[in-house]
Parts: sequence; structure tokens; C-alpha cells
Amino acid sequence: MVSSRDFPEHCQKTSERRFEARTVAIVALVLALLSLVGWLYLTQTSHLAVTGYRIMELEQRKALLEEENAQLEAEIAELESAARLMARAQALGFQRPEKVTYVIVPNYPVQEESRDEVSGVQRTAPTDSAEGLTSILARWWAGLVAQFDAWLQVQP
Repeated sequence: MVSSRDFPEHCQKTSERRFEARTVAIVALVLALLSLVGWLYLTQTSHLAVTGYRIMELEQRKALLEEENAQLEAEIAELESAARLMARAQALGFQRPEKVTYVIVPNYPVQEESRDEVSGVQRTAPTDSAEGLTSILARWWAGLVAQFDAWLQVQP
């Protein structure tokens, strides 16, 4: 066998930059870990950006729906106004009652507020002012809603 001693010194090559396999493996592992961390960071950032845009779109849609809801509520209020209902009732042939009679049904589930309103058997409706008519309609509507709520709460 030929050894490096058999050759003159100027023919022998010595590598000063000789890396061990262990050092190369550690450097490769560190680079792989840094690449993984970078990839995870970019993935999370992109998901966060997409979620932010989605939230912004949903908030805009919510604002549009709230605006539409307000417009519809205004339209409902206009359609349910007392003056409009009175005009519609007159157009259909209804007339103002001169005397209103309330019938009290025993053991009918009614809330206390409604019982206070109907304290007597007979009442006469004031027919001389629009304010009186509006208050009568408001009380009638409140009583109707209260009776409907009581009806829904009764167990069969």
C-alpha cells in the first residue's frame, strides 16, 4: 500500500475546510427548523389576513342589514299609524262606536295590567278627539297583546 509518507510534501493535499458529517447534519437540521418556523409564520399570517377580510365583509353586511331593518321598521310604523288605520277602516265601511261594551270572562287568564284597564262592565268611548281615539287604540292593542301572551303561556 501506498501511504501519504511515500509522496513528497508538495504533492500531498491537506484540506483546512474539512467539515465533519455531524456538523453538516446539525447545520442542515437548524436550516430545516428555521424554514419550518418561517412557513408556519407565513401560514398563520395569511389565515389571519383572510379572517380579517371576512370579518370586515360581515361587518359591512351587518351594517347594510341594520339599515334595511331600520327602513322596514319605519315603513311598518307608517303603515300601522292610527290615522292610516282609521282611513282604511272608513274606506272599508267601519264606523266609530258610540258605546263600547266589555265582556268579562270568568277564569280567563289575563295579566294584571289588562284587568286594571277593564274595571267596569260598560265603558263609553270618547269620540270627540283624535287623541282619545289614539289612546283607545293603544290600550286596545296593549290589551290584545297581553291576552295573546297569556294565551300562549297557558298549558294544555
